[in-house]
Amino acid sequence: MDLQELKIAAQDGVEARERKSQGVRAAILGISLNIFLAISKLLAGYLSGSVAISADGWNNVSDAFSSVVTLFSFVYSSKPADKEHPFGHARAEYIASSIIALGMLIVGLSLARQSIERIITPVDLSFDLISYLSLGFSIAVKGFLFFFYQARANRLSSPAMRASAKDSLADTLATLAVLFSTIAFTLWGVNLDGLAGLIVSVFILWSAIDIMRNMINRLIGSPPSNELENHIIDEIMESDPRIIGVHDLLVHDYGPGNMHASAHVEIDSKISFIAAHLLLDRIERRFYDEYGLELVLHADPTSLKDPLSKELEELLYQAAHSIDEKVDVHDLQQFETENESILAFDVSLPDEIEIDDDEVRQTFRDSIAHAHPELQLIIAVERAYQTSSTEQIPEGDIKEK
Repeated sequence: MDLQELKIAAQDGVEARERKSQGVRAAILGISLNIFLAISKLLAGYLSGSVAISADGWNNVSDAFSSVVTLFSFVYSSKPADKEHPFGHARAEYIASSIIALGMLIVGLSLARQSIERIITPVDLSFDLISYLSLGFSIAVKGFLFFFYQARANRLSSPAMRASAKDSLADTLATLAVLFSTIAFTLWGVNLDGLAGLIVSVFILWSAIDIMRNMINRLIGSPPSNELENHIIDEIMESDPRIIGVHDLLVHDYGPGNMHASAHVEIDSKISFIAAHLLLDRIERRFYDEYGLELVLHADPTSLKDPLSKELEELLYQAAHSIDEKVDVHDLQQFETENESILAFDVSLPDEIEIDDDEVRQTFRDSIAHAHPELQLIIAVERAYQTSSTEQIPEGDIKEK
């Protein structure tokens, strides 16, 4: 998930229909051109006896099938949410991209096997003008499709189009390898047919694995980019001067143009409940109007800096940075129960920091104990998108300090 996808998420119903229309037209163009290329290259491969040209033709058959999958994905993913799919159907494009990658994987493995056989047992080749015209035309068409799909992918934020663009780029480079092998055989009598076919298979397999890995991560759940996280946080912070801080941002991806997010927003504890609600509700509505992002904000009441709060915050940040400069402390709360004075806060740890949660807590307790032995610390330790462990706040009447 990145910032561009957030901007694409601002589509309204009319733009969504236009997105579907553009996607369908692009898929139909891909089907038509790939079928034409497949026929021309299979014919040229049959006449010349070249496994590399024939394999490239079968790859175009696979590309035509991929375009059919892309077409259906645009039609299905544009369906509105229903009872069985309350978050819509946009993830169908991720599934379509995985199917495209699977088809590429099958073609790549089959081609690799045939090419290795040709390397072990070379076969005499014969090339004519049809072979060269077929390969040259294929390079031109596939190059055009790469730029065409890439432009559509960027405009529509479509993973299926992006997968098709990568497939077209791999095809362009692979066909260049086949053309080189035909020139080498014609000019110098060197049979590189099997080697060229193997190079084709490597390009196809590499592209397929890259697409499949990316789509699996999307379907399982991958974190947003730093650019996207920072943009959302900055937008919230700049929305109103009463906002003190933002943390615990979670972004969920339900397909292109369909993202949901939640965050904790620190505001002055002296602000009334109604004022806090209206403040956050206004921000949520603005995000939906501008980006189509379903944003849910939780208010964290925070005491403005008095001398004690400032001192405690400095001690906590010193303890945090003694562990690592990337460790963050937030959600600082001071309150009293009938028997205790309590300081509660959250500690966020990057995944790469390997330290036991109890050791983290002890570091903070040692930092506070000398200056304020009267305070009982309640510490929640957070790692990435989940709370690693927490301590319970005592029950009973609580009085803010």
